[in-house]
Amino acid sequence: MIGKTSFRLTTKILLLALANVAVLGGLFLAFVRLQLGQDFESFLMTTARERILSESRSIALEMRDSEASSWTQVLAEHSATHGVTFALYRGDGDWVAGPKLSLPKELKERFVAPMGGRGRESGRPFDGRPREGPPHEMPSARIMASFGAGPFLTTAKGDGDYNYWVTMRTFIPPDGPTERPSRGMLVIASPNLLTNPFFFQLTPWILIGFAAMVVSMLCWLPLVRGITGSITQMTDATAKIAEGDFDTQVSVMRHDELGLLGVSINRMAARLGAFTHGQKRFLGDVAHELRSPLGRMQLALGILDRKVDESGEAYVNDLADDVRVMAALTDGLLEFAKAEMRQGVLELGPVNLADVVWRAVKAESRNGVQVEVEVDPLLMVTGEAECLFRAVANVLRNAVRYAGEQGPIVVTAGRIRGEVNLIVSDGGPGVPDESMDQIFAPFYRLEYARDRESGGAGLGLAIVRSCVEACGGRVSCRNRDPQGLEVSMVLSAT
Repeated sequence: MIGKTSFRLTTKILLLALANVAVLGGLFLAFVRLQLGQDFESFLMTTARERILSESRSIALEMRDSEASSWTQVLAEHSATHGVTFALYRGDGDWVAGPKLSLPKELKERFVAPMGGRGRESGRPFDGRPREGPPHEMPSARIMASFGAGPFLTTAKGDGDYNYWVTMRTFIPPDGPTERPSRGMLVIASPNLLTNPFFFQLTPWILIGFAAMVVSMLCWLPLVRGITGSITQMTDATAKIAEGDFDTQVSVMRHDELGLLGVSINRMAARLGAFTHGQKRFLGDVAHELRSPLGRMQLALGILDRKVDESGEAYVNDLADDVRVMAALTDGLLEFAKAEMRQGVLELGPVNLADVVWRAVKAESRNGVQVEVEVDPLLMVTGEAECLFRAVANVLRNAVRYAGEQGPIVVTAGRIRGEVNLIVSDGGPGVPDESMDQIFAPFYRLEYARDRESGGAGLGLAIVRSCVEACGGRVSCRNRDPQGLEVSMVLSAT
């Protein structure tokens, strides 16, 4: 019997395909990081640009419409909403509103760069041209126009837990009616970048990765299913061939190495079938041809026994024993050959199992041997009566020969899920575990069964298997606890 695999080939190949996608994705990410160098984080934050611009404009508008004393509260509310820290500084690095952060020097060096240009120095008015309306009022259109550059990302370790600093150019509303707006920097600080949805949206990348995996599976699945389907078909076919079904053929629909393997399996099954059929016919023909000369030898020995004197009587008896053993072997060979040749050609039908069992018990019973039968008289199975009789009779013959003096031989039968299990159990020595799979092979005999008095030709259980399988059943055996052997014949119920 072929065992089940612990890990299917389909699963292995698909996992390999997914691992391939993951490795390629990792290599691509490493290549991009190597090429971009320090700008890798900025590349990742590209999708957050519009979000940062929108949030900065919203903060600027709220600060314009509120008192300077409430600016810190405005920044705190936005910080709590987005999971980052907002703080407002002037262009020269002076704190204006929000938490007072300890800015790293890399960030301070970057303050001046985006502020360069004529009319954009730190602390200077927003522009020097006259404006309509009071000087402290700034139209929303101008606020929107003031966010043309940035945002800028700086990766540096500050005094706190912040590792990523985003600066965005903004304006600082005037403190009084005579003041004008001045330029400033909105600082956005966060301890992480990839796991913060304000900067980096992980969901689209997950969807892209999932889509890549799905596409890979769709590309690999037809190939995998084709390979595993062919392998499964060949596995089933070789299992049937191992059980003796040499008519099994593999459907060859491929034109690759698996197709060639299927052709080879078909050729192997055909040749094994021819060899086996020839062997069975040879055994049957030899056994049949030997019966006539053996019969004449037995007749001659009978005549010789009456004419020989006492000095030659022992030799005649030994010769008669040898001829009797040869005759039994010939009969066993002929019976085995007939059982093998009839597989697949029997006309199966309903058989009363109790009738078959009682016939076998009457045929194989011996004085001093107790046989107990527990079979329902109405139990019917699918098979052929004579074939089943030979199978049960051979099992009983072995039980009587090796365990007849060690307790009763019990024959039971029970119906389980559309099948009938016929069991013959005894209290004999049993079978060594290493020989359990071999006792149904032709001519196999255990060591204690090799003498002339107790041993046969090793064909009894081989005949049992051939007869049971010819009736569409299966046979097995196991040792009983503490001793004894149990032979099980499973047949289809009717």
